[in-house]
Amino acid sequence: MKHLRIFALLSLLLILAVACSETGNTPNDATSAQRLLPNLAAYSATDVDTTVDGAFAAFGGASLLSGQVGITAVLAKAEQILQCFQDRGALAAKFYRQLDSTVTAPKIGGALVLNQSRINQEVINCILGGQEGKSSAQAFEVEPCASAGSFEYEGDNISYVYVGSHPDVCAVFQLHFDNLASATEELATATPDT
Repeated sequence: MKHLRIFALLSLLLILAVACSETGNTPNDATSAQRLLPNLAAYSATDVDTTVDGAFAAFGGASLLSGQVGITAVLAKAEQILQCFQDRGALAAKFYRQLDSTVTAPKIGGALVLNQSRINQEVINCILGGQEGKSSAQAFEVEPCASAGSFEYEGDNISYVYVGSHPDVCAVFQLHFDNLASATEELATATPDT
């Protein structure tokens, strides 16, 4: 029985050692989540990483000041895990704002891309490691929209989520992801099976 426990422990350590090995995934790879985010003309884009860091710092500082050391530790670990996934190209998100939109009803949105294949590869590593414009009645109208989907891109399973303040914001996000999906489909049909 003792030998069985030792064997089980060694097997678990071997699995963890293999899982913790360097995968070589970076945010600059062709299939990284960062490379699959839309680059939209006439929109400014802000990486969500900066906002998330600020939120974690604020909540972590507040919980530390209130004596909630456990909550502070959980928040710090959650931020470390998210940062690890971002650094390895497994997830990326940006906020978008149309450059000519008004202050009263800006055309804004956000997109999140998850490379599920990379999340599966990196999960153990990351867990163990961690204007003013024209005013009019129309300027005050906001028509929120959101959608999500998934597709295969160069052999990786990609999921995406986006939200916007107006349907035309969501339309440009969807067009981007549709173009990525159709490019992969066209490549697959153009390549004959051998």
